[in-house]
Amino acid sequence: MPALRLEPLFAYRPGYAAALADVWAAVWEQDVVDASTLELCRLRIGQLVGARPHAEHVPAEVLDALPRWPDHPGFTPRDRVALTFAEQLLFDVSALDDEQAADVLREYGEAGLLVLAYACGLFETTQRAEVAAAVLFG
Repeated sequence: MPALRLEPLFAYRPGYAAALADVWAAVWEQDVVDASTLELCRLRIGQLVGARPHAEHVPAEVLDALPRWPDHPGFTPRDRVALTFAEQLLFDVSALDDEQAADVLREYGEAGLLVLAYACGLFETTQRAEVAAAVLFG
């Protein structure tokens, strides 16, 4: 499970920090979507929101190739489904189409769709908070 790097903010809201840590752990400890898929989504969302995510479940060369995931041979069709979904949720959830949802359902099932949606929202929120913390606290 990647570290949640929000310590400067947690000092102001320890109760929130504990609750967020529990949610973070639950996302990583579930058994529906594998950690490497979640990690790809977390890293890509981090790149897109201007965070500096550290790769913990994927090799460094995968992190380097992540901006080119649609065409890079290092990503499987299953990876591409998850990354397409993650980017669509980040950029414009209202534009998520039936085909994209069907692809996620085919690859990950209904439970996987829920886990990916929840996890991607969590990854966006926490990484935007990391960017803000870096600005506020250096």
